[in-house]
Amino acid sequence: MTDAARRVADLERQLEHLESHRAEYMQSSAAARSSMDAVNPQNDHSFLERLGKTRRQHLRNLDAARTEFEKRRALWSEKRVEAESLGRVVERLRREEQAAEDRKAGGRS
Repeated sequence: MTDAARRVADLERQLEHLESHRAEYMQSSAAARSSMDAVNPQNDHSFLERLGKTRRQHLRNLDAARTEFEKRRALWSEKRVEAESLGRVVERLRREEQAAEDRKAGGRS
């Protein structure tokens, strides 16, 4: 489960970086356009289109990682409940065994 959680966290950090990079590019591109008409708007459009595709793919990867994490978390939770139940059964059997030993020891006196 920790691997899945780590993957989600890594992808979330990467998405933040990607979106920050996009915002910085948009800001610097807007400043460059206002100060210089020679900037090729087609290059901006092409770059932003590629960045958009990358972002959409990244979001799909993040959704898949979150789904995997939730599956693993649910499985872990289920296994934890089973382990706790088994622990209670074992403890009950130990108490019963101890009680039986105590009765045997008390009957021999």
